[in-house]
Amino acid sequence: MWRVIFFFLVIVDSLVLGQLCTNDTEYQCKCKQWTDGESHLPVDVVDCSGLKIDTFPNIIEEYINYLSLSVNNIEVLDPKEQKLSSTDLNILILSYNKIHSISDEFFLNVNNLRELDLSYNYITTLGDGNIFQNLNQLTRLDLSYNSIKTLPDTVFGTLVNIRYLNMSYNAIGNFLTSSKDVLTQKLGISVNITHLSLNGLNITDLPSGYFDNFTNMKYLSLSDNAFTNIPAVPYSIEYLDISGNNITYISARYLNYHSLKVLKLNRMPSLTNIHHYAFYNLFNLEELSISDCPNVNNFSYLAFDVASKNTNLHPKYLSLARNGLTTLNESYKYFFNNMDKVDLRHNPWKCDCDILWLMEFESILYQSHEIKCYAPDDIKYKSLIDLKENDLVECHPEIYGKKSHRILIVILVSTVIVLCGLIFYLMKYPQSWLGTNHVVGPNSPYNLASTSEHI
Repeated sequence: MWRVIFFFLVIVDSLVLGQLCTNDTEYQCKCKQWTDGESHLPVDVVDCSGLKIDTFPNIIEEYINYLSLSVNNIEVLDPKEQKLSSTDLNILILSYNKIHSISDEFFLNVNNLRELDLSYNYITTLGDGNIFQNLNQLTRLDLSYNSIKTLPDTVFGTLVNIRYLNMSYNAIGNFLTSSKDVLTQKLGISVNITHLSLNGLNITDLPSGYFDNFTNMKYLSLSDNAFTNIPAVPYSIEYLDISGNNITYISARYLNYHSLKVLKLNRMPSLTNIHHYAFYNLFNLEELSISDCPNVNNFSYLAFDVASKNTNLHPKYLSLARNGLTTLNESYKYFFNNMDKVDLRHNPWKCDCDILWLMEFESILYQSHEIKCYAPDDIKYKSLIDLKENDLVECHPEIYGKKSHRILIVILVSTVIVLCGLIFYLMKYPQSWLGTNHVVGPNSPYNLASTSEHI
């Protein structure tokens, strides 16, 4: 019986949402209902994205749980002009607008808001620090891709449940690195935060002990900055993205995180060297990505220690795509046996006997036909997986014999041909090799009769 009642309520609520969206001639928002993955309760969703809306809607119905106003033309968030009041609103998406001003009181009456996305706007300031004063339930905040240069004191101090914070691609790099305790003491960021993104802030270095208080942090992204070495990060880290920096080498000295599962080191033209044992201390590493680093010409056969002996490491995914690699040591087959996916595309591979072992792992090679030979010239641009025995005959002695044997056979055959030609020549022209001065006969100067006539 209760299932019937629940089904009826869902239908009625959907009809209400439908009427709200279709009858509102100003916005024509799309309304739907989905089931929350955690609570398994129905969620009322209103999607007003991409409708060229200039101002925040004056009234937000109380029952709405999820509201998206992204990709519009909203410029100001001010309760004097637009009223935002709802105890049911949990998720508010305001990305890709033209927001440049937010009143400190605008979010005052949405105290159950859990996620707030203000990315891709023109925000330069967050007021006097009270803008999030009543958002005690907020767990996710995205401020990326704005024009923020500084932040007011304790602006995040009331966000006691914040877990995900993204401040990427703003102009606050110098501000955030001004002191060791700027995140906790000055901005009031909770030490219980688990996900932090500080990408594209032009950070060159971090003060010593910068992340000491963040013992629960699992995810940290520091890509597209100006680091020359991997900075010290929380020991609890499980995901680290340091792509797009000015790092020249990777060493175990900077990678001593036993909990790290995902490491991304992509898009670094300055990277040239992967040291021996670079990843030796990453006992829980599952995914490693070193791609788009054109000056990485060699991937050390000891990057994980001796592959056949190191039983502590069991990576499942490896990407070495779009680098300058020409070969890969056969010892990595011990890792490949336990991997789910390996990406080796778009490297200038030298296809010789030392690399043919990769053909055994075609099933795990991502887009295997894009792994192409760059040398030698006669098989250039041919897919490694499509190579045949006659493309590299020296690699198949069981079919074509050893190279030394083939050379000896060629020499012997050539010698036999030359001797046969010489014998044929001598048989056809038996006197030509003596010359005219050495002809024996009546007219020979050595003839006795010819000599006596002159006497």
